Amino acid sequence: MIQLPKEKEITIISKPSLNSNEVSLKVMSSDLAQDFVNHFDFTKKQLFIDCDEDALLEIDSSFESGNKRLLWESGSLKFTEEEWNSFQNTIPALSPFLAQDLSGKDLMLAWGKKESLLSAVTTGLGTYYSRSRKGKWVKGEESGHLQNLSAIYVHSNPFFVQYITNQIGAACHTGYYSCFFRELGPNDSVSFVYSNKVGE
Repeated sequence: MIQLPKEKEITIISKPSLNSNEVSLKVMSSDLAQDFVNHFDFTKKQLFIDCDEDALLEIDSSFESGNKRLLWESGSLKFTEEEWNSFQNTIPALSPFLAQDLSGKDLMLAWGKKESLLSAVTTGLGTYYSRSRKGKWVKGEESGHLQNLSAIYVHSNPFFVQYITNQIGAACHTGYYSCFFRELGPNDSVSFVYSNKVGE
């Protein structure tokens, strides 16, 4: 059985199908997440794991989505100025940021701050906070694999940001289109979602 990293919190993303923008997530301890994997019903649901093994993607047809609000679309803020100013006071110090492509496919799960979201709203580019580098991170700034956003949704309970993006090149630093390039299966099986890395 795959062993999740002990020192990290694990994010579990849930949605009804691979190509769906309806999504929720929860963050849990590695022990709870390991238990989730160990008792996962592979006969009824699918489970994918990301490149860093600290995010899991669960496909569950019985999934019911939570509350989300459209914050920004095609360069235009969808909140009133009053709503936007008030909303900024509710943004946690650090929260999950999920990027999906236009078809609803999940690309990557990273973390962001208030400043990350403000930058994304201003520039239209997928922006995060790099915990390892302790600073702002614009996805693709160095590689050219930019995320040109078409929409930003915000979720509550728990708070997280959902980017809908036209992904240029690979979202994953490994070279795969998505960080969720491995599907877990029964009897400890692991299969690769993509036959090639981007550009190969």
